[in-house]
Amino acid sequence: MDVSKFSLKGKVALIIGGAGDIGKAIAETYSVAGADVIISSRKQENLDKAAAEIKNVSGGKVVGMAAHIGKLDNSKALVDSIMKEFGRIDIVVNSSGSSFMVPLTDVEEWQWDNVMSVNVKGPFFLCKLIAPIMKAQGGGSIINITSYMGIRTEDTLGVYCISKAAVIHMTRVMAKEWGKWNIRVNSIAPAWVHSRLSDPFLQMPGVNDRMLSQTVIGRFGEPDDVAALALYLASDAAKNQTAGLFPLDYGMLT
Repeated sequence: MDVSKFSLKGKVALIIGGAGDIGKAIAETYSVAGADVIISSRKQENLDKAAAEIKNVSGGKVVGMAAHIGKLDNSKALVDSIMKEFGRIDIVVNSSGSSFMVPLTDVEEWQWDNVMSVNVKGPFFLCKLIAPIMKAQGGGSIINITSYMGIRTEDTLGVYCISKAAVIHMTRVMAKEWGKWNIRVNSIAPAWVHSRLSDPFLQMPGVNDRMLSQTVIGRFGEPDDVAALALYLASDAAKNQTAGLFPLDYGMLT
């Protein structure tokens, strides 16, 4: 196999949630693979720190642009800024997320709205803005980070589960409608990945052992595991792959 197919040289990649552990790992992997990378999240100081750390590894061009994915005016301003500076967008990774640990009977409207806005509405309208740009360029790759909880459920994380199920189907709908423009849309569904987001939950009494018992390999993954899948899906190695759902679940879905 020609491993040069995994190169992203000449590509421009936008990673939403790029200051988080998984988003940062994807951004670093893309930068090492040759892409110009834009990372985005809400706080500029976190982005500047992450961008500097990535550049120390890759030596590539990495820019942090703050935006709130749940606010549509922020998304439009972000896309406009990228096009002004880079002139194109070849890859989009939606890696931001919001969740609350609360039983469904106790969910408040503002919690529902927050999770749906960040996890579903925001990524949808961002991709809606970028799809015409990719069409004009002759194609592109969109990768939505969903969750194994979009396929099965976990107690007290019901709204998150619902939102991630929506992301899985949103991915398929986008892939079907935009395939004629050579826009590929795929999703990655990790289970527990060691990160600042998941580790506090896993450290709660009994949780880590309970979750590990549901795997078939007896361990959880790392952000780099997600990044490896994201590199494949962004690259020409996956030029014929669209509408796919790629679990990283350690056998938890068997």
